[in-house]
Amino acid sequence: MKESTNKKQAYYIDTNIALDYTTGRNPETIFVLDSLIEAGSIMVSSSFLAMEAADFKKDSLYFIEKVVDKKWELRKTVRDSYRKDLARGDFYKVQDWIEELRDKLKLQLYDFLIDNDTWEIAQYISQSSNLFAPDAIHLSSSIFAALSGITTTEGIKLPCNIFISNDDFLKKEAKKVKRELEISYPEILTVSEMKKFIRGLLNKTK
Repeated sequence: MKESTNKKQAYYIDTNIALDYTTGRNPETIFVLDSLIEAGSIMVSSSFLAMEAADFKKDSLYFIEKVVDKKWELRKTVRDSYRKDLARGDFYKVQDWIEELRDKLKLQLYDFLIDNDTWEIAQYISQSSNLFAPDAIHLSSSIFAALSGITTTEGIKLPCNIFISNDDFLKKEAKKVKRELEISYPEILTVSEMKKFIRGLLNKTK
């Protein structure tokens, strides 16, 4: 396995970042991720992201079908959202949409929590912080990504010390968790902070 000798990196991204990018709802996110991808860096996350993205897409399909097409009132739609009745064709749309999301981002998904030791860290974070389970899974996964790095298909090991997330609450809780675990990485940066980071890199290369 070869260590990376250039400035290419792997960046762990939160689900909110992937959704902001693929839905186009945050132009700043698109600029930042496109800049990183163009520089040869790769986006990685936990396989759990695909499950959260599926929930998002199913909610969207359900809303369109019930509120827009069938003209249900919003309160009824929200009340019944936990018992959706989507059909097989809708699930194909979900699968295609997630594949499109991954292709757009060139996103690589990994199972970072693979044994008792890694799941113990995730459970510790869940039980010892104010984070809900999804955030505990992402934070623990990003910790192991930072510890091990990411190996590309070419056998090159890239550092993965930055976790991109716009979740300020996650960032705040992660500081406490890292202090308790006595670790420095991953550094959690918002899209705005990443934008400044990228501009700093560009200025250095001029």
